[in-house]
Amino acid sequence: MSGDLEETGIMGQVPSTASVKAKDKKASSIEDYFRGGLFVLVALLLAISSLQFYGSINDVIYTWFKSEYIPIIRAGFNLAVVVFCLYVIKFHLMKKNI
Repeated sequence: MSGDLEETGIMGQVPSTASVKAKDKKASSIEDYFRGGLFVLVALLLAISSLQFYGSINDVIYTWFKSEYIPIIRAGFNLAVVVFCLYVIKFHLMKKNI
């Protein structure tokens, strides 16, 4: 018999859980911590840059458009941001299969 299978005697063979548990227990290394810290740093920089970009777009709207059109343009821009965020969240959730 294979080392990954146990014989039950009644129904045949079932997969052994010993090999699955050995794969799940992986020791964390310094490289894993470094990658995690780097991911947090890049995510923080992305969040700050996104907020500054959002503010800059609002300034551009005030500069380029007449005052009576500003609420309409801002509403359209905010709607686009909401749609984009929902798409990213949906893509992330679909990827994780939650």
